[in-house]
Amino acid sequence: MIKRILVFFIFLGAHLSTIAQEIQWDDPVKISIDRITRVSIDNQDNIFVATADGDVYQYAAHGAFINNFSPVRQGKIDFIEAAWTVNIFTFSIDMQEYRLFDRFLNPLSEIALQTKGINLAKAATIGNGNIIWIYDESDFSLKQFDHRRNQITQQQPLNLILSNSELNVLEIKEYQNMVFVNIKNEGISILDNQANLIKTIPKPFNAINFDKENLIDIRNDSIVYHNFINDKTTSFNLPENISNHKIISGKKNLICYNSDEVLFFQKPTLPINR
Repeated sequence: MIKRILVFFIFLGAHLSTIAQEIQWDDPVKISIDRITRVSIDNQDNIFVATADGDVYQYAAHGAFINNFSPVRQGKIDFIEAAWTVNIFTFSIDMQEYRLFDRFLNPLSEIALQTKGINLAKAATIGNGNIIWIYDESDFSLKQFDHRRNQITQQQPLNLILSNSELNVLEIKEYQNMVFVNIKNEGISILDNQANLIKTIPKPFNAINFDKENLIDIRNDSIVYHNFINDKTTSFNLPENISNHKIISGKKNLICYNSDEVLFFQKPTLPINR
C-alpha cells in the first residue's frame, strides 16, 4: 500500500513539473521589420536585427531606433552575434562570408571563407579571443579560425565526436568557454573549447539562447528554461499573441521575434534558481 502511494506521488510530481507556471506580462514594445532572419542582444540590452536582405538594425533596450547597416551586395544573414559587444558578427550561408562590425555598426572586415580553406560553411559564430567557430559540412569538421592571424588554428571532426548524429547542424555558439552545437531533431551537444564532448541535451531546440546557466526556448506553448549544468527544466506561460516566435533573454528584457516583428517585454521576476 505504501509503495502504491509513493508511486502515485512520484507520478503526480512528474506531471506537475510539466505544467507551465503562471506569470504576469506587461504590454510589449513592438517593432515591425520585413523578412527578419535573426536577432541578437548585447550586454547593454541593445538589440540587433538581421534580415534576408542583409540589413542590420540596431535598437536600444526600450525599443528606440539607433542605427542601421545596408550592404552594397545583398545576401541573407543566417546568423548574428552581438553578445561579445566589442564586435558584432554576421554570417551568410549563401554568400559564404562573414562580416565584423564595431558596436556602432561600422564595418570592420568582410571575409570570404572559401578563400580561407573552408569549403561549405553551414553555421558560424564569433567566440572569445578573436576566434570564429565554423562548421564545415564538406568534411564534417568544427573549425577555429583566428580572424586576426587569418588562419585556421584548430579543427575537429564532428562525425567522430558525435558518431551517431546526422550532423544537420542548425547553429553553433560559444558561451562560458563552451561550444554549443544545435543539431536538428537531436538536441544540443556541448563541447569544451578544444571541441571535446562534454554532454548532449537530447531535446530539440528552436535556437540557442541563454539566460545565465539556462538554455531558453519556446516549446509546447511555454517558455522553457533548461539548466545545462544540472538538466533541471522549468516552464512558464507565454505572453499573449505569441506564436511561431523565438525568444532571447537580456538583462532587462525578454525579446520575442518572428519573420516580421520584434516584441520587447519587460523581464518578469521568475521563481527559478538561476
